[in-house]
Amino acid sequence: MCCSQGSEGRSSIGRRLAAVAAGVVATALMLGCSLAMGTVANAQEGDSPVAASQEGNGNKHFMVYYRAWRDVTMKGVNTDLPDDNWISMYDIPYGIDVVNVFSYVPSGQEAAAQPFYDKLKSDYAPYLHARGVKLVRGLDYSGVMVDGFKTWIAQQGKNVDSATESDYDAYADHVIETYMTSVGLDGLDIDMETFPDAAQVAISDQVITALAKRIGPKSDNPEGTMFLYDTNGSYTAPFKNVSDCFDYVAYQQYGSDSNRTAKAAATYEQFIDSTKFVPGLTFPEEGDMNNRWNDATEPYLDSHFYDVASYSYDHNLGGMFVYALDRDGRTYSDDDLAHIKPSNLIWTKTAIAQSQGMSLENAKQAANHFLDRMSYTKDVPAETRQTVAAATNLYEVNKAVLGVDWNDGYSNTYDPTLELSLTSIDTTALTGAIAKADALLADGATDTDVRTTLTTARNAAVTGLTSKLYTGADVVSWTASLNTAIADATGGKPKPQQPGTGETDKPSSGDASHNKPQSATGRLASTGSDGTVVLSVAVIMTLAGISVFAVRRRG
Repeated sequence: MCCSQGSEGRSSIGRRLAAVAAGVVATALMLGCSLAMGTVANAQEGDSPVAASQEGNGNKHFMVYYRAWRDVTMKGVNTDLPDDNWISMYDIPYGIDVVNVFSYVPSGQEAAAQPFYDKLKSDYAPYLHARGVKLVRGLDYSGVMVDGFKTWIAQQGKNVDSATESDYDAYADHVIETYMTSVGLDGLDIDMETFPDAAQVAISDQVITALAKRIGPKSDNPEGTMFLYDTNGSYTAPFKNVSDCFDYVAYQQYGSDSNRTAKAAATYEQFIDSTKFVPGLTFPEEGDMNNRWNDATEPYLDSHFYDVASYSYDHNLGGMFVYALDRDGRTYSDDDLAHIKPSNLIWTKTAIAQSQGMSLENAKQAANHFLDRMSYTKDVPAETRQTVAAATNLYEVNKAVLGVDWNDGYSNTYDPTLELSLTSIDTTALTGAIAKADALLADGATDTDVRTTLTTARNAAVTGLTSKLYTGADVVSWTASLNTAIADATGGKPKPQQPGTGETDKPSSGDASHNKPQSATGRLASTGSDGTVVLSVAVIMTLAGISVFAVRRRG
């Protein structure tokens, strides 16, 4: 899956093979450590995830390859660049349902890499699991499916010719423990970029069949595990006999438009349904002096990203994936190739929306909803509003808010898929209460103690509404507290909150800096009043792709 071959990245096969060896060492360091599943009790970083809900739009997948050596917890691993890493798994956009943890740790750098694996197990994985995201790990086809078995069976005092089904089952258990469960992941991804002969295919068919008993659609836990086939070509010999073992095929078509998508999909549709074919594109890797894929280039409507994402949606393919998430927005300029720079992830966020059928109308609704919220703490330039209104496609809408690059727009962290889900929560009563509180505070007629209480309640409501994520339960709570403070200030008695009765949604503002949490994890699944349940379910349905993408005018 690796794109580059320069000092910062070796060839796909070379890196995969090296990753196999390095992975054994890295995972050995983590044996015996378990991963807490489900919702985190109190996340230290990241937003409150959508507990017990599956992100994405129905069966439309969106996968990202997350280069572990570029996580903020890794310093000086697999790099000769002096720049600090900037990305964490809390920055992964909403609408993504699979994260491929792509890890390469050179020999001798295991200690420097360990903080990432510790963080992955203790925080990242539980956080993403609570959002309904699965985590998989790529394995080199030759290194693990073929040569790995040859080495393992020899260690048992046998050879391939004498290997039994029980031997293949035992090897499958070994692979799953070494590469998956020991690091708290949910599945495996076989990276096939070679042309194995019949003897090699005979071995890999047996290994894959054994693995499929344990993970993926044929296992006893098809919902909780995942098994992927990842390739860059149409050589189907290693796939055709075991095609039913995989959740889907991830097809690397870097530097290519939808013409290649159509041809490859037709090839694999001999063995799988089109809904299990997921094409993928890439961003430029640092240090890559060989490849020039140019998938994400303006103008947007001429880009491979727009073309492939639209084709995937229009032709009912399985979704889309991108490689090197942290390089979103980078180019092949000398400066970009020589540096690590932060990204607002605009191309990934737009591809998620495009490939999952977000309409231009809904994209504008989400953008305006976000700007309305943020306006409580940060003035919105009239030009930003005008640019949103004038936008003719999804990228233009997102660019109006995010800008073309980091610190180039109104917000660095705006997430259109997440924001669209928040529009289902009625905040009319709360924004009205905030307006009343502001008027009372501006009047100055209340005494100091009452003003302090009112200010505290008002600021708590604004802080919540301007956070990255909130729930219907949060809105009900903030409204009740603020109405109580208003009643104390005016000598009146607060009216009970009637959630869900307003017809407009005008929330508040403030960028969720660094994705820090504003509430305990899993609040979207919390229960309380009947209204809370309805509002929470509405958000979960929205993030699951129900209703909000139903009416689509592709931009």
